[in-house]
Amino acid sequence: MKLFILFIIAVMATSCSPLSKQDNNGLDNEIGWLHGRCLAIKNADIPPQYQIKLVHLDDEVTFEKAIVLKKTTESEECYPLMDDRASVNKNAGYFFYIIKSERPVNLAIGLLNPEELSISGLKFSYCTTTEGVQFSISKNSSVIWQGYYYLGYESEPTCTSE
Repeated sequence: MKLFILFIIAVMATSCSPLSKQDNNGLDNEIGWLHGRCLAIKNADIPPQYQIKLVHLDDEVTFEKAIVLKKTTESEECYPLMDDRASVNKNAGYFFYIIKSERPVNLAIGLLNPEELSISGLKFSYCTTTEGVQFSISKNSSVIWQGYYYLGYESEPTCTSE
């Protein structure tokens, strides 16, 4: 009986935990973040030549079509796989792909199936934490997706707790 009660308490505790949220409303397979030409996404099965929509997060949010070239494990092609950050980014469940775009990419969000996600009314943004970049998409002031990029060094935080 004690074991059963402990089991119920453990289930209840984890169901209230933010870690038990279902993968950003199931969007982690469809949305990822980019640093340079490298897309980090929790999807292991994106074929070469797959077309995605990039959301550039420069001073002004702009959109562009891009093509997935290949999956990669090389840090020379992919900043998130550099030695000081690779293990944390991989352990977070990300897979990494090299993309081809018309414009150079600094920080961006990549959408695999934008037609399934009504883009109108969405706010795309990022802020920095003490060790990384927090990407997010919100609608009506509610966050519907977040992705985290561990940088491997301290940075000046700009994220606000809400």
